[in-house]
Amino acid sequence: MLDFIKSILNFEIFEISIADILIVTVCTLCAYIIDKVTQWLVPKIEASLAKSKEKSIWRDALLSSIKKPLHIIALTLCCALGLALIDTPSWGVTIFKWIFIIVRGICIWCVIWYLLLVTTKLTEHFNERASKTESKLDDMLVPIISSSIKFILVAFGVLLVIQNLGYSVSSVLAGLGIGGAAVALASKDTLANIFGSLVVFFDHPFDIGDWIEVNGISGSVEEIRLRSTIIRTWDNSLVTMPNQLLTTASINNFERRHKRKMECNFGVLYSTTADQIEKIVSDIKQYILENPDLYAPNHYVGFLGFGDSSLDIEVVVFTLETSKAEHMAVRQKFLLQVMRIVEAAGTGFAFPTRTLEWASNSPKVPIQLSHPRDLNDE
Repeated sequence: MLDFIKSILNFEIFEISIADILIVTVCTLCAYIIDKVTQWLVPKIEASLAKSKEKSIWRDALLSSIKKPLHIIALTLCCALGLALIDTPSWGVTIFKWIFIIVRGICIWCVIWYLLLVTTKLTEHFNERASKTESKLDDMLVPIISSSIKFILVAFGVLLVIQNLGYSVSSVLAGLGIGGAAVALASKDTLANIFGSLVVFFDHPFDIGDWIEVNGISGSVEEIRLRSTIIRTWDNSLVTMPNQLLTTASINNFERRHKRKMECNFGVLYSTTADQIEKIVSDIKQYILENPDLYAPNHYVGFLGFGDSSLDIEVVVFTLETSKAEHMAVRQKFLLQVMRIVEAAGTGFAFPTRTLEWASNSPKVPIQLSHPRDLNDE
């Protein structure tokens, strides 16, 4: 009986014995069991630590990020272990060699992936903490540091994969040194954007949340990345502005204004008397002096001149509200008050009109109206 079992186990299919097939199958089942246990155990540990009084963002980030990478590593390593335990068939030497190279590459990228997930978790935490502080410097610093760490991790992972494929990393770096001029020329825009982010960080022309205008784009700064700055426009669209442009363009930061200019020129009817114009000007000045939303020390209200169809009055005043929405609310309130002042003065707003005077001694010219049918014939 024992000899019969041995003969069955030693029976080969394409130079692979039944025993080797069973070993690979057992390793595959072990990989499946380990994966299921891991996927069940990690949430249990997370829930247990969540109830603990001691909170650690590092521990939470390391634990919550390990689930997906560990899933792939467990399956890959157990299957590779099964292949390593069996006798390699003559036809599979090269195939098995490349399988193990791919397995090592997958494990390397799983480790890099895990570190990237940890970095993302920590970035979310520090972004949340930065949003609660009064300083906006940390709001700018966290995304830049996060992007730099991710870039370094990916570059390190690429070098390890190259080394795993059998190439010498030192020779690759030497090759990059020989072709450094070509690489620098090809990546000049990327390097310019990275240096642009450093200029934005150290020169500090704006903060996250500031309303700026640059290169004709006006909007709120939503995010400052290593390569670009994200601007949310007034119509809620996102504009990606390369940081390279921010080093040379003129940046208008509306949030750093102490007041915001508001111009209001309007015309009243030509039938308005001089006393009525003086009253309108006087009442507008009085309203500006009494309104706490307006900057009273610096304003101008006066009779501008004689327009084509109106007597024009010019108003220049500054609002203390610098944001777009609040400024427009104050502007609306001011314009409505101007309408009430003009109505109270007993006059009204002018609009383009033209008066046609016909002299009494002018000859009368008969006007003949054509029949609609005649008009259609023409």
